[in-house]
Amino acid sequence: MWIGLAGEAAGFHAHHAVQIALPFPRGCVQLRGPSGSWTSYTAALVAAHQPHAFEARAQLVAQIFVEPESHEGRQFERRYRNEGIVALPSESHEQQIVGLSAAYKKRASDTALIALARAAVATLSGAITEPTNLPDARIARAVELIRERLSDTIPLSAMAAAVHLSPDRFRHLFMKETGVGFRAYLLWQRLECSLAAYVAGETLTEAAHTGGFADSAHFSRTFRRMFGIAPASVRPE
Repeated sequence: MWIGLAGEAAGFHAHHAVQIALPFPRGCVQLRGPSGSWTSYTAALVAAHQPHAFEARAQLVAQIFVEPESHEGRQFERRYRNEGIVALPSESHEQQIVGLSAAYKKRASDTALIALARAAVATLSGAITEPTNLPDARIARAVELIRERLSDTIPLSAMAAAVHLSPDRFRHLFMKETGVGFRAYLLWQRLECSLAAYVAGETLTEAAHTGGFADSAHFSRTFRRMFGIAPASVRPE
C-alpha cells in the first residue's frame, strides 16, 4: 500500500497488481484507459495488466496493490478482469476509507495501517462469491523461491527444475497461474523489492542493486513503465 498526498499525474502505464484507489473522504481520483476519457471515481479498481493513466494531484489517497495470484487477487480478477477500470460501490468501501483516513491523520503505525488495508481488501473481495480454484502448489512454491532469491540470477530452467517441471511446462503453467510470463513476474518482484529499499532510506543506486537491477537507470525505467512516474517522486514522510 502507498498512502499519502498524490503528486504528479501518472502517464499511461500497466503493472502486475490489481490496484484499489481509495481517495480520502470528499476526495476523488481520475483514471482513464488508452481509448477513453478521464473519469472521476470516489473509489476505483484497476485490473492487473490494465493500461491506465492516473491523476489525483494534491489529494490524500490510499493505493492498495493486490497480487492477482493471491486468494483475494483471484477473486478480483475473476470479477473484474474484462472490465479494466471500474467504480467500486460506495457501500463496500466508505467505512474502509474513513478508517484509513482517521488512522493516517493520527499518524498510526505502519502495522496498524497495513492491518486496515488488509481488512479493506478482505471486505471488498469477500463480496465476490464466485468459486475460486486453489493455486497450483508448484507455482506457489516457485513464487516463494523467486522472492527469496531476488538478488541472484534466476534462470527459468533452474526454477523449473526446483519445482520438478520441464521448462516448457513450467513456462505454460506459470503464465496460466499468474497471468504473466516468468520474466515479467520476476521484474515485478524486483521492482517491489527495490522500491521498499528506496523508501526505507537507500539511494536509488543502492535500492536498484538490492532488487537485483543492474543499475538505477534500469530500475527507474522499469518503475516509470509500471507506475507512470519516476521513483524519485515517491518521497517518504
